Amino acid sequence: MKPIFQTPSLHPIIKWELIREARDTDLAASDYALMADYPLTDGERTALTAYRQSLRDIPDQGDNPDNIVWPEKPAFLK
Repeated sequence: MKPIFQTPSLHPIIKWELIREARDTDLAASDYALMADYPLTDGERTALTAYRQSLRDIPDQGDNPDNIVWPEKPAFLK
């Protein structure tokens, strides 16, 4: 679940910690699809790689944790 900050008084460092936690959860949730014997098409594998890279790039989106754009999870992921 992606953090949505209703309390603007949260310190940005705390917001970034929550964002990284959510990002790490999403990365871990897609780990199973990286197994060599998991059935993915070449296109799905490319989409999975791009999705995971987008998740890893979230901290590079800028200094304001309220402006994070989350990548869309590919439909083939559970």
